[in-house]
Amino acid sequence: MMRLLVISFFVLMLSSCTEQKDKSEPTRKEIINVVQIQGEKISSAAQQALGRQLQKAMVENGPVHAVQFCNAAAFTIIDTLKTELKATIKRASLRVRNPKDKPTLTERAILEEYMVQLDNGTELKAAIEVLETKEVLFAKPILLNNPMCLNCHGKVGSQVLTETYELIHELYPNDEALNHELGDLRGIWSITFAEDEVINYLKSIK
Repeated sequence: MMRLLVISFFVLMLSSCTEQKDKSEPTRKEIINVVQIQGEKISSAAQQALGRQLQKAMVENGPVHAVQFCNAAAFTIIDTLKTELKATIKRASLRVRNPKDKPTLTERAILEEYMVQLDNGTELKAAIEVLETKEVLFAKPILLNNPMCLNCHGKVGSQVLTETYELIHELYPNDEALNHELGDLRGIWSITFAEDEVINYLKSIK
């Protein structure tokens, strides 16, 4: 009888340890869920903050000022949106204006897939990619839906005035972001999370 009790106690302890281990080690599904939620939160905040400031610059001093503002302040605004997960935030595009927005191979693949979906009339949704670097990438499409944006990204001569074009060319000699139309894919918000940071976050809230 004593032997049976000892064995039962050992099984109970083993089961308890297993449950504790399972609770302390987040699953891949949990990690992806956090990336989805935080990615949506950060990308929405980034879009709103940048859009609000650009619109203010446009209204106050016109498209030339907006171009100067975007060149000087856009990355500062984006950097202020980093969360406790220490995510890396950037924009990426197939038609680059700022060289810092040049896509990685993974970002390029996502952008090209979005282009195919857009051509097919498919609704563009956020994408998540698990990287070999033990990071998780959240990507959200940026569509050119505001006519105001055509002052800096539309057709040269009609929508983009000469003064604006000359400044763009001065600041970005290799600019590829002109002659867009409404509804075009301008790029993506690319937000990268380190898996370790997400795991630690999940452990802290369990």
